[in-house]
Parts: sequence; C-alpha cells; structure tokens
Amino acid sequence: MMISNSYNTNFQKALKEEYKKITGDARSIQLPDPDQFQLSGDKKILHVYMRTDAVLRNIQENVAAFEGWIVALKAWDCVDKAVLDWQEPMDKADGNYQRFLYRVDRFRQSFPWFSVTREELLNESKLLHTKKLVLNGPTRIAKQDPDQRSLEAELEMHLADSDWLKNEFHLVKTGRQFPVGLFTESVANKNKVFTAGKSAIDLVGIDRNNELWVFELKAKGNQGLGIISELLFYTSMMSDLANGIFSYEDNSPPAPEGRLHPSEIVGVKKIHGCLLAPKFHPLLDYDRILNLLNRSTSQMIDYGPFKILPEVISA
Repeated sequence: MMISNSYNTNFQKALKEEYKKITGDARSIQLPDPDQFQLSGDKKILHVYMRTDAVLRNIQENVAAFEGWIVALKAWDCVDKAVLDWQEPMDKADGNYQRFLYRVDRFRQSFPWFSVTREELLNESKLLHTKKLVLNGPTRIAKQDPDQRSLEAELEMHLADSDWLKNEFHLVKTGRQFPVGLFTESVANKNKVFTAGKSAIDLVGIDRNNELWVFELKAKGNQGLGIISELLFYTSMMSDLANGIFSYEDNSPPAPEGRLHPSEIVGVKKIHGCLLAPKFHPLLDYDRILNLLNRSTSQMIDYGPFKILPEVISA
C-alpha cells in the first residue's frame, strides 16, 4: 500500500482500503478538516500538524483527537511511526493548551513509535515545574443529578446504579462525573493548570479486587474517535492520582452508600479503561485499536472491553 504525497485524502483512502480488505465492508471514513489537522508523509512516518484552533478544542472533537486518529492509522496498518507538531497559542498558560501538552507527553511515554518534532515545546508544561499538583474533588457526591438532562447524562445516571454494570464488571462501588480540573498548590481559580468547569470522567468503579474501572460513555449518535483520546486522558489522570503525582484536595463530602469517594482511588494498583456505547466508530471494529492500546508501555493500565451497550440500557 503506497501513500506518497501530503494530502489527508491519501490516508483517508488508505484507511478505507485497509478496512475493506480486512472486513469486506466499504465504510465511509472521514478524517478531520485538513486546514486544522494536516497529515503528510508516508507509511513509514506519518507527520501530523495541528493548528492552534485544533490544539485548543475539546478533546472529543475529531479535529482535536490526535491520539484517536494516530492510533487508528497505526492499528489499521497505514503507518509505522508518527510524529506530531503543532502551532503554539499566544497564551501558553491557557488551560486547554496545558491539557494538550499533558496529553502529548503521556502519549509519547506510552507508545515508543510516537514522537514530537519539537520536544522543547513540552517545556511549556506547568507539570514540569510544579511540585504540588491537585485535582478538584466533587462538590457533591449525589445519587442523581436532576439538573443534567442530556441523553448521555441520563444514560450515565442509569448505568451508575444498574445491576448490569455492577455484574458485568464485578463492581462494589460506582461514581459518576469525577472532576479532572488540575491546580497548583490548592484548588483556586488563580491556580488553574487545566480547564476545570464541567470536565469530568463519566463513570468510574472499584471492583472486588480493589481495581479501578474508568468508563468513557457515549449515547446514541455520538461515534467519533475522540472517545479514544478521552479514555487515554482520563486513565492517565487516574494513574497519576493513584501513583501520588496528583492528589485530591480533601474537601469532598462523604459519599452515599455504594458511591465511590475520590480518596479511594489513591493507591490502587490497576486501572482498566473501558468504552461503553450503543455503537462505535467503524475503526474500533475487530479490536485492532484495543489490541494496540494494550501494547502501551504502561504496566498499570489496560484497556477493554469496548462494549456495545444492551439495547434495553441504551434505548
């Protein structure tokens, strides 16, 4: 399979061809906007360049999900190695940019076939220059949140208390909407490293072996590859919390019975990253991406399953 010139369409064509060769199905696979997310190079080395707008966008958006697309191209045998470069924003302290730098660094640590063009750009990360890094705890640990009316919020609330989730993953406690705002020294607006706001893990759980499950959840109709970028980000954050690189500011209220308190994550020895949705992006078929993620250098994190939700739950 030859990929020669520097247009996204060549890699898009390569993905479609490889998918059809393996599965026998012709699927519509659209790469992100090449004005913001540009792919060049060949099968030996993929060069990815992201403009500022893509760098600062929400992780789950296709144009921002560099991890998802790079992993997909590697897993479907379209590239051997990948190199990332990007356009820096004017404000290097921007919370979205700091989160992006963290993602790049953790992705680089996890996959030796990935590198960055200008490593000096990673020196802008506040994480390299701060001894005390603190995650904000939830202001309330409720059984339900009636203010959230989105499809994903309703599905999330249902799953958190469902026998299906507990039985499927042998969970003894669950939690939802775990915040992942990062701060220096203490939780205060002036100390923000990442954006705080509503940034949170959909669902978490502790199983019988005291192992942590991190669930990334999508409702019907949401099938982007950003789900991979989100899962990698959240499992990295929880790994850094469990290993003491981050700490939780101990101001969370007591958890109701059956709910997981943030303090219970500190010190866990194993983390599982799991995807739940009624339907996934076609490139998540055949476990190619799942198998590649599980070749990560991390000994603490494993991934899977990528589980299709039963219709009775996702409807």
